[in-house]
Amino acid sequence: MIHGMKPHGLTGRERTYLNNMTNHLTIKQKKAVVDFYTYYQTHEIPEDLTGIIKDNFGIDITSKYCDKIIKNPVIVAPGQITRTTSQVNLISKAGYGGFVLKSFVGEDQNGHCSMSEFRMKPEWIKTFYEPDDTKGERPIIHWKGRLDERDLNLYKPFAQYAHKIGMESGVCAIASILCHLPRGKEDWIEDEWIYTTSQLYELGYHTFEIDFCPYLKSNNIAKNKDMVLRWYKEAPKIMKKVSCEIKVFSKLLNPEWGDEFQIQMVEASIEGKADGVVVANRIYKEQYQSAHGGKELKEINLRTIKNIRKKGIKIPVSATGGIYTGKDVIEYIEAGAENTQLISYIMGRARTPFVKKGNKFKQVLFKLILDPEDGIIQEMLKIKNSLGISSVSEFSKIKQRKIVDRYTCC
Repeated sequence: MIHGMKPHGLTGRERTYLNNMTNHLTIKQKKAVVDFYTYYQTHEIPEDLTGIIKDNFGIDITSKYCDKIIKNPVIVAPGQITRTTSQVNLISKAGYGGFVLKSFVGEDQNGHCSMSEFRMKPEWIKTFYEPDDTKGERPIIHWKGRLDERDLNLYKPFAQYAHKIGMESGVCAIASILCHLPRGKEDWIEDEWIYTTSQLYELGYHTFEIDFCPYLKSNNIAKNKDMVLRWYKEAPKIMKKVSCEIKVFSKLLNPEWGDEFQIQMVEASIEGKADGVVVANRIYKEQYQSAHGGKELKEINLRTIKNIRKKGIKIPVSATGGIYTGKDVIEYIEAGAENTQLISYIMGRARTPFVKKGNKFKQVLFKLILDPEDGIIQEMLKIKNSLGISSVSEFSKIKQRKIVDRYTCC
């Protein structure tokens, strides 16, 4: 921004000219980004990457998940790569902002699990590519499976270790559960929700996601709108009976019932005392016999987040779907999310080789943050040059406020 000039003092034409002039990197910035990227191709990424980025570029990539400060806006979503101790070790060492444990299917104090059909190992896992992805740069994972297959006795040691590793490494560990869901006028089996939540809470988990997963549609359980909205209105309240410290993020279904229903689920979550929402779970596709993500999911989820903010709804949002670049991450932040979650890019087989040596967790995070073409550093420097904003969290807050103001003002 030109010294001494403030954006709100400019005419529309002047503001457009200024943004066009500054919405790119200076030669010095471009060189610094490329040098930084080249250096860390062959050197170990330091634990304090966030601080080093701030020192070198004057940008702050720390973000938030509910009331927690996380070191960057990239979280590993729940699934097959967040179910073992070795995996959470690799995630923590790579330096992600957080990870969500593979979703646990709850049980009561006697070990009874009403949703036991969701405890299922994947029968197969495949990498899918969209027809226009000729280079295989955007893998999408399909699998025939459900949530974690373990009972609580087997799951707890893993969850305990994951929480310990998260605390030691400064990486946010988030629990994810699904328990009994009533059909029709059936009563809740609250014991499953309360016992499962209390057992994980005693391990140190205060932040939970409710995984209203795509297979609720394939199992013909999520077939009635009023019933689904009841789940969102009541499940978080039940979990919070364990402790007022518990924070709950409800993960939205994508049942393909239209944009308005996505908003209704958010409003139902707020009524249910949820602290945030995850936008949103993958879409179950009969032709694949699997849930599907990628470009279609990203388009739907970006639109949903924008619609949430246009409605003046200020609930925290964690975004997921179709994330393969730092630019994708920043697009979600600009739409009104606080952070992002991904899994397919890490699990899938990208046909284009990664330049960073090491495990896939490191390779993906390196590309998302440092890539000189479309990494988070590059995108945040553009924002800093054009808007004078140098913080991911501040950018998120400002964009949320502007969208809300634009659509709710008289």
